[in-house]
Amino acid sequence: MRKKRKRLGQHFLRDVSVAEYVVSLVPSGLEVLEVGPGRGVLTIPLAQKSRVVYAVEVDRVLAEALRRTAPPNVVVIEGDALELEWPKADFFVSNMPYSITSPLLLKLARHRLPAVVTVQKEVAERLSAKPGGENYGRLTVAIQCHYEVEILRVVPPNAFEPPPKVYSAVVRLTPRRPCVEDFEKFQQFTAWLFSARRKTLRRLKLADSEKRVYQLSLEEIVQLYRKAF
Repeated sequence: MRKKRKRLGQHFLRDVSVAEYVVSLVPSGLEVLEVGPGRGVLTIPLAQKSRVVYAVEVDRVLAEALRRTAPPNVVVIEGDALELEWPKADFFVSNMPYSITSPLLLKLARHRLPAVVTVQKEVAERLSAKPGGENYGRLTVAIQCHYEVEILRVVPPNAFEPPPKVYSAVVRLTPRRPCVEDFEKFQQFTAWLFSARRKTLRRLKLADSEKRVYQLSLEEIVQLYRKAF
């Protein structure tokens, strides 16, 4: 089981002050979806201020342990959050396992739930990146299409068990009006576009411009998408 947990990229949050900070960012009285509750350091305080907490845990041992210790308003769902149909909820919280961060963020974007997530600091910088930087890419565009992104707090490795080799960050995602209606088609377009991130629009025959893909704003990418479709 230890090998499985390592493969899943699980680093359990153990710093109570960080947990309290994350929970303080969640409005009271909501139905909350938590992915990757692990040992319940977020789950238990979340339950104290929430109507219901749906805790999705892929690890059977952890899921069973949480069922034994959690209060009655915690519904433990054993399974893969990427494959399961999510229960209806008002808010999303997750100390995201490293190995599924990007696909989990994309699934979250499709649901457009307001969220507070803890991710690798590098991922947080990608989510909040501006056009023209090395961190700016397809994931940036996908998330900013649906959310306002705020990096709220940097979290050191010793806040987790086992400690990761990198710093993490607490990120708040506030829903905005989606930049497009057909997100799946937009994803296909941006996948193609960012496969040539350093090419100019002229070379890609998209416009008479020397601007490179990674220099395009979200609004400019949406304009190109609408011309293409």
